[in-house]
Amino acid sequence: MFHLGDALTATPEDLRLMIDVNVGAALWLTQAVVPYLRDRGSGSIVHVAARPGLEPTAGMATSAVSKAALVYLIRVLDLELRPLGIRVNAVAPALIDNAKNRPYLPPDLLAHAVAPGAIADIIVYLVSDAAAPVSGAVVPAYGA
Repeated sequence: MFHLGDALTATPEDLRLMIDVNVGAALWLTQAVVPYLRDRGSGSIVHVAARPGLEPTAGMATSAVSKAALVYLIRVLDLELRPLGIRVNAVAPALIDNAKNRPYLPPDLLAHAVAPGAIADIIVYLVSDAAAPVSGAVVPAYGA
């Protein structure tokens, strides 16, 4: 989820919504699954961040701040959970080529959007044994 709007027009409600959706959901989900992963002695969690969480984006203040907080949360979770054998990573797409976004993206931007399947492939890799040494990473998926 994202919210358009610059920093000077952001409202407390806008910021709370973005933090709740983008950071809160990741934290609460992590808290819910960690007991099961801890009991197993291993596991992998992958969250979905976004490019504005890694690179500031004008016109998306509350969304960018919430995604930046999510990126930081992923790094904190990595430090806290890696000793338990639990890896925490994220994928950070830019524009996603999906039905919700297509009506709003001009053809030149849509040509560079990332297909959901490509994002899923990155997630599959991050949870695989092949990615066992990877933890605390935020993998950019910016498209062509």
